Amino acid sequence: MVVPIDVMSMMIESRAIVTTRPTELEGMDEPDASQADMDASFKFIRRVNRLAGGFWAFQRAIRVALQARGHSTEPLEILDVGTGCADLPIAIVAWALRHNIPIRVTAIDPHAGSIAAAHECLSEFGPNANFIQLEQCGLDDVAQHWRKRKWDVVHAAMMLHHFPDDMVPAALASMARASCGLVVWNDLWRTPMSAAIVHALTLFSSEFVRHDARLSVAKGFSKSEILRHVSRAGLRTDTLSMNPFTARFLLLATPVD
Repeated sequence: MVVPIDVMSMMIESRAIVTTRPTELEGMDEPDASQADMDASFKFIRRVNRLAGGFWAFQRAIRVALQARGHSTEPLEILDVGTGCADLPIAIVAWALRHNIPIRVTAIDPHAGSIAAAHECLSEFGPNANFIQLEQCGLDDVAQHWRKRKWDVVHAAMMLHHFPDDMVPAALASMARASCGLVVWNDLWRTPMSAAIVHALTLFSSEFVRHDARLSVAKGFSKSEILRHVSRAGLRTDTLSMNPFTARFLLLATPVD
């Protein structure tokens, strides 16, 4: 018997949806977080992105964007919001260049510690780093920083769970205003299974990493929350994929006409 996705997601979330998302700040969001702790967190996040399919989700979104725009020879322009250490932009540029896909990525993050970690990663990327423009900039500053510029894909991975509920729709709406094509939201699905997975993955991590990883999952989203935020942002959900084994979801959306 095939279980409908709505019923399946309710079963998976059954013990999680009665809770609310905590508002506690993660350690890496604190202004006094040390660079050593930030770097340790990004090392863990890079591993999670490899194991949990963060890159493959990004690649899937890029393929959709390429298909939608046809045979254009112009570079695909991507804005990566809350880029962290820029591991996903680096991976997507490397993949695109291997497949002769013209691409340019603007990677932004408001935190100096994130930008420092991203510069360190880019320094190891060689000349291909020229395809990535790194800026210390928040999502709210994009319109002022780049005026009328728009990107084919505006992507946020593991970023919006840092926001309280009342700020998520506004953040998605800002992403939509910066996009002339696709809005991509790749984040954490809050379930008992995801909590158990992250608990196991962080057993031997530092206290800082363990605290942030487990809090991140608690600050993830249920399916109903995802759809509600997207609707309030004035976006239409084109695709929503949810994987209980990686505790991740991928949402592709476009502005409502």
